[in-house]
Amino acid sequence: AEYMMIAFESSNTLVLESLAALQDAVTRIEALQEVKSVISPFNLITFQKDGKRLQIMPMSPGNRAPKNDEELEKFKDRLLKDPFAKKMVISEDGTVLSVVMSMLTVADPLNFMDRLDAALLGLDDYYTVHVTGAPALGKGVQTYLTRDLSKLILLAVGIILVIYFLSFRAYRAPILALAVVGIGTVWSLGAMSLLGFSITVVSSVTPTLVLTLGSSYSIHIFNQYYRDAVCHEADDVKSKQWIADAVVNIGRTILLAAGTTVIGFLSLLATELKATREFGIATSIGIASSALLSFFFLPAVLSRLKSPSMRQKEKVLEGAITRLMARISDFVLNKRYIVFILLGLIVIAFGLLFNRVHYKTEVISYFPQRDKIIKDTRFIMDKIGGYQQFNFTIVDTQNRPNYFLEREVLEKLSLFENKIKTYDNVSKVISFVSYLEHLNNVMFNIRGIPENKGLILLLSRYIKTIIAQPDVDDTIRLMANEDFSMLNISIWVYDQEKKSLLADEKLKVFLKNLNQDAAAILGDDMKTALWGESLTFISLSDVIQRDQRLSTLLSALFIFIITSISFKSLRFGLFSLIPLLVGIMVNFVFMVIAGIPMDMTTVMFSIVVIGVGVDNSIHFLIQFNRQKKLHPGDIRIIVFNSLKISGRPILITTASVVAGFLVLCFSSFLPILYFGILVAMALFTAAFGTLIVLPAVLTIGWLKRSG
Repeated sequence: AEYMMIAFESSNTLVLESLAALQDAVTRIEALQEVKSVISPFNLITFQKDGKRLQIMPMSPGNRAPKNDEELEKFKDRLLKDPFAKKMVISEDGTVLSVVMSMLTVADPLNFMDRLDAALLGLDDYYTVHVTGAPALGKGVQTYLTRDLSKLILLAVGIILVIYFLSFRAYRAPILALAVVGIGTVWSLGAMSLLGFSITVVSSVTPTLVLTLGSSYSIHIFNQYYRDAVCHEADDVKSKQWIADAVVNIGRTILLAAGTTVIGFLSLLATELKATREFGIATSIGIASSALLSFFFLPAVLSRLKSPSMRQKEKVLEGAITRLMARISDFVLNKRYIVFILLGLIVIAFGLLFNRVHYKTEVISYFPQRDKIIKDTRFIMDKIGGYQQFNFTIVDTQNRPNYFLEREVLEKLSLFENKIKTYDNVSKVISFVSYLEHLNNVMFNIRGIPENKGLILLLSRYIKTIIAQPDVDDTIRLMANEDFSMLNISIWVYDQEKKSLLADEKLKVFLKNLNQDAAAILGDDMKTALWGESLTFISLSDVIQRDQRLSTLLSALFIFIITSISFKSLRFGLFSLIPLLVGIMVNFVFMVIAGIPMDMTTVMFSIVVIGVGVDNSIHFLIQFNRQKKLHPGDIRIIVFNSLKISGRPILITTASVVAGFLVLCFSSFLPILYFGILVAMALFTAAFGTLIVLPAVLTIGWLKRSG
């Protein structure tokens, strides 16, 4: 199970009226279908010595709030004296009561939190209520994704459209480009719905990527459309065959670019995370849809519109961007050494910093510090402790009945548990041994394991009675099996320094120490197993790292194979990877310098680099091959014309989308901010790799072949 914790703060927590209101709220919480069990101040089991016997009883009569002053005094006395109540259902200073909820998986956090808020209604009159746990975090994530992302994406699209308009000086360019990617986005979201995919932190960026990558195909079509245009000032403009010819001229570029991009995203099917696989499928559908619409929908609409003017055509052929491409061509040809020095520095920096990228799975660190979920979590962990639970099950290797009732075995376990309690970040430890020692103290005023087997057997019967209680929480129910050949230790942890969830490196250190001490203290007679929902933090970090490397390698391999076959050259297949590699290396270096972690969202940046980089490199390489055939032997003309024709749409797409995505930097939610920065960086570095590094490499290779 996963856990939630609710804390109730007041300067006077233990009064009849407020406790009655709290009991009503607990009853409503228990009725929620996702809640398995609830540990509250009212139903927590406690013990009391009665002559020569032990009484087992709830903290409050009838598992409910006290009804009169006499019951209230008993409740206070039991609650404040019981060691298991402290840091579980009441704070050390007595100013905070808490409820621990064992939860089933919550499919819809927004809906659940709305129902939980309704269950807590009315408590504000008595307590300040603090809530933390996976559903509360899930609600926060969904709220930011739907609020921040939707607003900022609209602003980003607006900026992109303005740049498209300024680039072509025609309304048709931004409007039709938006129509293409808009329809492609709707189709990808519709496919997600038909396939039963849900919107996650990962898949929430699908519309953004379809807008980004899908628009490039329309821009390439428009660029060729204006280059090949038979302007309306001409004598005969009735025929629109030139539009079809323009699409044919650029068609191979778009087909190959879209195909390799789709294959790059489909490589995510080899990853382990379901959310990542669904993201790959949905984005592939959106990219393929945008490419098909660029092929068929765009020319069909353009054929119904008036042909471009001569001024619009000249802007494409001789405008400022075209003149910039001429300067880039001169730089590449005359100062190649600067390009290669810079490339060498990038490779060196990547080699030095690659292993310093840190992986993060802790969602809570992404929220703004002023967010209520952050304040609530820190308050609860400061006053009560952690709600992350690990189960450490210990089994006798020979399955001997009553093995864990032997005093020498229990002494080992006591030593082990006391060692665990010395760890940083451990909030509490609940086990058969801890209950046995507590009962020994209550009954005989002696701390530690009982001195003889008879007392151990006596006290163990009381513990079996506790375990058999109806609706007891799993933490208690799993303490021991029927014949005491297996015990379970429940360890509750939190990040003591940050007052947050324990994750990543600190979690790895905790688990390493736990396993090492278990081996050293318990020996070979006991077999151990660690389990629990919180282990997903450690496995997810490894999965993200493995998936990122696997998907990058697979997509690069598939793209190399396809481009090699398409160009009928292994060398050109390798050339097509240059912008990808430059982009990936620069982004890794930037992530380390900027302190951006690799997580479920930022792990996608390499796929974005591959998607953008392969589009750009294929467009340039196809044009380079054409110019080489038209101007054999003249490398300056080949590079200049290649950059002049292919560089313009590459630069327009890059500049517009980089400007648009930098808008996401204004988000207060870190995953959106990081995603905006990394996509902008990916687009910029892919363009740099295509327009500067790739021509420089091709030039040297060409000169060698010519020589």
